[in-house]
Amino acid sequence: MEEGSFRRNIAVVGLGLIGGSYAMALRQLKAGRVFGIDIDKEVLDKAVGCGTIDEGAADAKAILCKSDMVIIALYPQDTIEFIKNNAKYFKPGTIVTDTCGIKQPIIAAAMKNLPENVEFVGGHPMAGNEFQGFDAASRELFFDTNYIITPHESNSEKGITAVEELAAAIGCKCVTRIEAEAHDRIISFTSQLPHIVAISFANLVTGEMDMHAFTGRSFTDATRVAALNKELWTQIFRMNNINIIDRIEDMEDMLQKLKKAINSQDESSLRTIFDNAIKGKREIG
Repeated sequence: MEEGSFRRNIAVVGLGLIGGSYAMALRQLKAGRVFGIDIDKEVLDKAVGCGTIDEGAADAKAILCKSDMVIIALYPQDTIEFIKNNAKYFKPGTIVTDTCGIKQPIIAAAMKNLPENVEFVGGHPMAGNEFQGFDAASRELFFDTNYIITPHESNSEKGITAVEELAAAIGCKCVTRIEAEAHDRIISFTSQLPHIVAISFANLVTGEMDMHAFTGRSFTDATRVAALNKELWTQIFRMNNINIIDRIEDMEDMLQKLKKAINSQDESSLRTIFDNAIKGKREIG
């Protein structure tokens, strides 16, 4: 990030796992001033007390009017509502970005509600874990992760670059530009389908027997993300439902092929499926 970017006053909206980690990373970067907006006073007091933010408020107006960049780290629907309710309070020239795993509805809301002198650049840090809240936040959360930026026709190169530089500065290894529609289609496969598989798998655990003595790393890995944030993932599944249904149908087709090969004891078909799986895994790393 350019030295000038460090001197920006940056506000983080929502000091949960992602927002809190963002604020901690910004503090490490010695940004001009780091502000926090959150409805939980206890979280704000904690963030100020530990030096993560310089100032916090539940009243967005008091913070937005003096922020050069705003990072909205809320659930998708809350992000949309925040933009709608606070559009008039952003300072002219502000660069606004988000952290949502669904992009088309967010960008549509920003373009509809934000004034022309406020630039919204869609962002999606591919970071997180099964924990929630400010207490789980870490400035290292973004280290060696991917960051996706979804430019639209109203973006300037300056605005896009500012978010790219920020992503690189907080430790992301790869920053990619892609259209929002393509993002939502691809992410339904790389992020949302794995969650669906984990949810489905974990729902098969009935409690009828003690499985602890029979589980290994494969079971733990396959179910890790099933311990998810229910409200967040309900919103993501609802907003990206068309793409997700397509991915579920792809998975159903694959399971049917496996079922048929196993049922008929077709070793040749099984080996072909295994070979394709090995090849696919090698391609993605």
